[in-house]
Amino acid sequence: MIRINYRIVISLVFFGLLLTAGLKGAGSGPDSLVAAGNRYYMQKQYDQAVNCYTRVVQMGYSASPLYFNLGNAYYKLNNMPMAILYYEKARLLNPGDEDIRQNLRIANARIVDKIETIPDFFLKRWLYALTGMFSPDHWAMMSLILFAVSLAFFFIYMTGRGYRMRKTGFIAGVITLMLSLGGIMLMDNRKSGITKSNGAIIMSPVVNVKSSPDLQGTSVFVLHEGTRVMVTDSVLQWKEVKIPDGNKGWIQNHDLAEI
Repeated sequence: MIRINYRIVISLVFFGLLLTAGLKGAGSGPDSLVAAGNRYYMQKQYDQAVNCYTRVVQMGYSASPLYFNLGNAYYKLNNMPMAILYYEKARLLNPGDEDIRQNLRIANARIVDKIETIPDFFLKRWLYALTGMFSPDHWAMMSLILFAVSLAFFFIYMTGRGYRMRKTGFIAGVITLMLSLGGIMLMDNRKSGITKSNGAIIMSPVVNVKSSPDLQGTSVFVLHEGTRVMVTDSVLQWKEVKIPDGNKGWIQNHDLAEI
C-alpha cells in the first residue's frame, strides 16, 4: 500500500518545512496553496491538489515534501510517469527518506519496463549514502564548526605549556581539520548531485530509441513511460540516454522529462 498519511499530516505545517529548507521570501501565497492542496487531497480531489502543488513549484520553490505530495497526487490519478518523476525529485533532495523510496518502488512496480540494473561498486554506494545523510547547507555548517574547533586545538598547540598538551592539541587539530576538509568535499559532492543530476523519466507511452539522433536511424530498443534513464549527451532536439543495464540510444526531447 502506498504511504500517504504521514506526509499529508506533516504537510499541514509544510510552509515551515520550506523555510527550513532555505526557501525565503514566500509570503502567504505558497503556504495557502499548499494548505489548499492538502485539503483537496484529503477530499480526493486529486486533480485540484496537483494544480495547487504545481503552482507552488512554478513559483520557484523546491522541497522534498512538496515533490512527495505532488507525486502522491499524480499516483492517485494513475499518472505513473509524473508520479515517478516527482518521487525521484523528492528522493534527489532527501535520498534517505524511506517513505519516498517505498512509494517510488510501488510506482515503479506498475510500469512496463523491468530493466536489470548493473550494481554500483560498493564504495560508490557507501559514498552516495553518506553524502545523502545531510543537505549541502548542513555539510557546510558542520565543516565550519569543525574548522573552528581545529583552530582552537592549534591555538592550544601553540600556547600550551606542557609537551603532552601541545601534542594533544596538534593531533586533535590535524584530525578536526581533515574532517572539516572532508565535510567540504561531501558538501560539494551533494550539491553537484542535486544541481547536475542527469536523470530523466520517459513520458511518452512508447519510445523507439534510435542508434543516432535522426528519425531515420535504426531503432535499437524500446522504452515505455515511467522508465528512468540517464541523459549522457544532447544534440539539438535529441538526447542520448543510458538505461540501467548499460544500453544507450537517442530519443527526442519531448519524450522525456529531466529530474
